This record gives sequence, C-alpha cells and structure tokens, in this order.
Amino acid sequence: MREEKFINDNSYIWSNLESLLDKLKSKKLKSLSKSELDSFITSYRIVCSHLSYSKTFFGESKTTEYLNSLASSAHSHIYSTKSSGFKKIFSFYIKGFPELLKDNTSYMILSTALFMVGVIFSFIITILNSDNAPAFIPPELIEGIKTLKSGRSAWDSATQSASIFTNNIGVGLRAFALGITLGLGTTYILIFNGFILGSAAGLALNYNVFFIFWSLILPHGVLELFCIFVCGAAGLIIGKSIINPGVYSRKDSLIKGGKTAVYLACGTIPLFIVAGIIEGYFTPSEVSVEAKLIFSLLSFILLSLYLALPFIRRKKYN
Repeated sequence: MREEKFINDNSYIWSNLESLLDKLKSKKLKSLSKSELDSFITSYRIVCSHLSYSKTFFGESKTTEYLNSLASSAHSHIYSTKSSGFKKIFSFYIKGFPELLKDNTSYMILSTALFMVGVIFSFIITILNSDNAPAFIPPELIEGIKTLKSGRSAWDSATQSASIFTNNIGVGLRAFALGITLGLGTTYILIFNGFILGSAAGLALNYNVFFIFWSLILPHGVLELFCIFVCGAAGLIIGKSIINPGVYSRKDSLIKGGKTAVYLACGTIPLFIVAGIIEGYFTPSEVSVEAKLIFSLLSFILLSLYLALPFIRRKKYN
C-alpha cells in the first residue's frame, strides 16, 4: 500500500484519537464517558497496529513519527494514570470489601454455621449442667461469670485494649492461615471458639446474669465475631482451592483462592481495631446494661448497612 493511500484510509482514526487526547489535556482518563473510553482504547490499539505497519513499510517517515507520537501520548494516559495509594485503600474498604463479601456469601454462611454449631452445642450442654462448663471454658472465665453481679475488678483500658486486639486478630489470622490444612484447621478454630462463647452464655443463663453477660460481649462482639467469620471464610476458600481446583491446576487454584482470601482477611483489620477499642474502653465503662445493648444493636444495623452497599448499588443501576 502506498503511503498516501495509507494516510487517506486511516487518518479519521488518528484524528479521533488526537481529539480525545486534546480533551484529556485538562482532564483525567476517568472523565471520559463509557463510549468515549471505548473509542479511546480501540483507537489506541489500531494506531499501535498502524505504527508497526508504517515502521515496516515506510521507515522513519513523517507518518511514522506522527503515529509514534500519537501512540506514546495515548500510552501515557492509559498506563500512567494511577490513583494514590490512600485512594485505593479507601476505595477497597468502601466498595471493594463489601463486594468481595457478596461474591463469597456461601463461604461466609459456612463459616458462621461452623461457629454456631460450637455455640449451640456447648450452650445446651452447659445449661443442662453447669458442671460441664470446664470442658469448654477456663476456670478464670467461670469465676468471672459467677461474680458479674458483684461488679468487675479494676480495668486498665489502654493495656486491655492492646491485649484484646492482639488476641482477637490472632484468632482471625489463625482461622485464615489454617485454611492451608485443607480447611480442617479453620473448622477447628471456628468450632472451638464457638464452644467458648456458647458455654459462657449457658453459664451466664444458669447464674441469672444473662443480660449482663451479653452487655459485656455484644458491644465489641458484633464487629469481632463478624471479623472472625470473615477470616474463617477466607480459610475455607483456601481449603476449597486445594481440595477442588476445578478447571485450574492445583497451584493456580491456590494462587487464585489465596488472593481472594488475603483480601478478605485484610478487610477485617480496621474492624478488628475498632472492636478492640470498644472492648477496651466502652465495654468496661459504667454505662448501663440497656445502653450497651442498644449500642450493640446500632453497631449491628450500621454493619448491615455497610454490607448491603453492593446490593443497593446493583438495585440502583438495574
């Protein structure tokens, strides 16, 4: 093909890309409409193809120089447009994390169910006979529940908050990391921690301090338990990716599942921190039992609204 014909046949594509580049001089790539963005990407790919053709048949001609400049300008907009690290993190926690949870609802349900199996079993065993409690919970916790009506001992908020955070996130991380044991370790962590909560609740019921007990658990527990369920779901994803890789090789399946699991586990970090602060400062305060239970309900409502964001967006745009 002669150079003149090459120019005549394709100049409208080059002009289109050039006009879009002019528009981007004062704006960002995301400012383009969907149709403009599609046109920009398509035109860029065609221009790259034309540049290759021009280099081959027309050498270092003015046409080649022009196409090289055009392609370079478009390339810089496509591959150099990066959002700040803070913006990416913020976007993940506001949008990405809830959507990731929605996509992995089945694992969340299974994780929660395993925990609740432990809760229900130990609760029933304990309310039938309080002497069964030591099989599930340590002696110091049993004594603590017995003396709830008489008040609590002095509480170092700063120290306790740090200790609580470390313990809670440790449970979550173990539930996540033990997914590598084909999910068996994750299952154990979930059921074992369910045993502790269920038996403690059963003992509180037997000692007539049921509502006091929950007022000390739920303010932080709404977020804390949710985070443990998420980390459990992450561990189960890893286990499933090893046991049933599907169309992928076992290695590729583990990499794919592991990436999802890591994002899920990371998504719980801010919530774990907030739960630790609440447990360290608000839970041991002199606020009434009723106020603490109301606070817990509000926490649950806010968490539910946060998790509902992907469904709300989907309904809005459908």
